[in-house]
Amino acid sequence: MPVAATRQHEFAHTELAAYSKPAPRLLLEHAAMRPDAPCVYDRGRWWSNAQVVAMVGRMQLRLRSAGVRPGDVVSMQLPNWTHTLVTVHAVWGLGAVLNPITPIYRGRELAAIFADCRPRAVVVADTFRGAEYPSMVRDSLSAAGVPAEVIVLGAGGDEDEYPTVCGDPVEVRCGPDDIGVLMYTSGTTGSPKGVLHSHRTLLYEAGSIAGLFGSRPERVFMPSPLTHITGLVFGVLMPLLTGGDLVLMDVWDPAAAAGLIETHGCTACVGATPFLSGLLDAYRARGSRCALDWFVCGGADVPPSLIRASRAVMKTVTVRAYGLTEMPTVTCGAPGDDECAASGSDGRPVGPSRVRLAPESGAVGAVGELEVTGPELFLGYANPADNAVAFTVDGWLRTGDLASIGPDGAVTIVGRAKDIIVRGGENISAKEVEDLLITDPAVADVSVVGVPDPVLGERACAVVVPAGEPVDLAHLVDRLTDARIAKQKFPEFVLLVDELPRTASGKIQKFVLRDYAARRLASVKSPPDGHDGEPGAGVPPRVK
Repeated sequence: MPVAATRQHEFAHTELAAYSKPAPRLLLEHAAMRPDAPCVYDRGRWWSNAQVVAMVGRMQLRLRSAGVRPGDVVSMQLPNWTHTLVTVHAVWGLGAVLNPITPIYRGRELAAIFADCRPRAVVVADTFRGAEYPSMVRDSLSAAGVPAEVIVLGAGGDEDEYPTVCGDPVEVRCGPDDIGVLMYTSGTTGSPKGVLHSHRTLLYEAGSIAGLFGSRPERVFMPSPLTHITGLVFGVLMPLLTGGDLVLMDVWDPAAAAGLIETHGCTACVGATPFLSGLLDAYRARGSRCALDWFVCGGADVPPSLIRASRAVMKTVTVRAYGLTEMPTVTCGAPGDDECAASGSDGRPVGPSRVRLAPESGAVGAVGELEVTGPELFLGYANPADNAVAFTVDGWLRTGDLASIGPDGAVTIVGRAKDIIVRGGENISAKEVEDLLITDPAVADVSVVGVPDPVLGERACAVVVPAGEPVDLAHLVDRLTDARIAKQKFPEFVLLVDELPRTASGKIQKFVLRDYAARRLASVKSPPDGHDGEPGAGVPPRVK
């Protein structure tokens, strides 16, 4: 059954009308006008528009042979390679729905996603950073009971991956309002939720940020995964809308990133805090300014000091932004903002997007849960039941994030109402990790909280009540490794306590634990593995 929107926008957005051509059509037009112009740089080689179009046609042949038809879901777990760009356009051109999956996900996450979306085919890398994806994906498909075809691509990224048959013309069977993306995001319950976006909502999102910064042909540097909403929107779509091109990086290395930016004259980047922090260090070491005209930083807490320092050292217009998979850029700083405005908030609503605090929050300047709406708002969750909790009765999305809104409309995110940890732009469900750790016989009780980190925004800390002998970090890591979840979800610190602080109704008081963990870890010198080496650090104060 074809994937369809589960809800529509509550408000009319005439701005969406301009985005009537889906991405594969724009790619074909670029190739017709400038076949030899650069399209994408990947690990030492530029690929032209014509070369990418040829590979898209060949990839569509492989997908059709796997039985992919309009409306089918195609999952994709690939690094930032030319293959990824090719696969996106090939899937969309066939009228199928793309399900991008970050390369860090492992068996448990994959099986949950496959069971929910039931893909017709899965496109994976043969190996990447030591992981053998084909066997892992096949095992996960089997666990989910899904008989999908697995298409394996090597790291080479050349035309030999796509055998030629009669020129393989590219099909474009998608319409702008068809669902183009089904992307899973971590929820507060630990269960992934499938976010539905049309081609038009994503194109508008890319165009709105391009317009904010001048809509000139951008050479985009993209270290963020193309399988994340940031990489997909600003790596795949924005260059098509601006007449620009793309420089990819598949394994993050700040010094090498600076080299790519300078060698290729990259002008724009959108990425999470660790990328900007790494570039700042790299340019301090280089002692030179950065070729980037602008860098939009979001996805994790952005320290004001990072914005100020990057502007001073890199001479790049850096601004903070706030968004989520459901609405990728709600607010963003503007290129004309001075240093104080750029560093002091997460920016103002982009274009006609609107923000408000939940009604119980009070007057301007108060803190409350942020509610949002706008043209790029998603078209519901794959499971319609998830929509009821996520939306207000008048159609605004409840973000689960706590914010204040200044008199000038600038939004500042101050925390999260929902229980997730944001590590380098990755959402980690604390409950998912807790549910796994509590099954360990050595663990009597456990709570996972985020502790501040100047580079990644937050790191996970497990606060454990041991069932007997003290539990160390290595033990917890072994347990989670056996559970086959992404390593980025593993706790990086462990604190042992006699009991967890709870309310009278038995709910764990996580705000108490967050404060306790932050103070405790700041007061000790942690060895490289993150364990503070001092079990029984005391019981955090109970709040009644």
